[in-house]
Amino acid sequence: MASTNVTLSLQSQQISQHQQPPQPSDLDAIHNKQLIPQLRESLANLMKIAGQLLHQNATTDDSLKSVDGQQQRLERTLEEFYSICDQLEVNLRLNLESVQQNADSSKFLPLQVNVPKDNNQLPEGQALQYSQYLQITKQQISCAKEVHDLLLKFSKKVTER
Repeated sequence: MASTNVTLSLQSQQISQHQQPPQPSDLDAIHNKQLIPQLRESLANLMKIAGQLLHQNATTDDSLKSVDGQQQRLERTLEEFYSICDQLEVNLRLNLESVQQNADSSKFLPLQVNVPKDNNQLPEGQALQYSQYLQITKQQISCAKEVHDLLLKFSKKVTER
């Protein structure tokens, strides 16, 4: 039952991928575009605070005055800058992974899948019928299961020695 649910969810994911190739969504692009000005502002703020702290340290070298408040402010600004950089990195990696998944998808199943429309008629053109697509998917799943079982057997044999 659980394997059937996994198979069905995998099939529905693959169907949706082949009907419309996944591309980095507009929301990701908009989010990245919003992060760039924030990153610039954060970097400018970081440089400003670092310059102020450096100037204050230079002028107070002779006296033993503490500047802990400014240093905490610098650390907080630095954390904000790194946080925005991390957000950008995660978004860019996600976009790259999406592009790679699209390339893999088109490599292993280059034809589109025809799914019946509302009136149960299939669209015209060079594409796989849904039943053919299901057959290919079942073969890929069984092949992956065989590889998994072989690796499991191999790892048991290796640990027995």
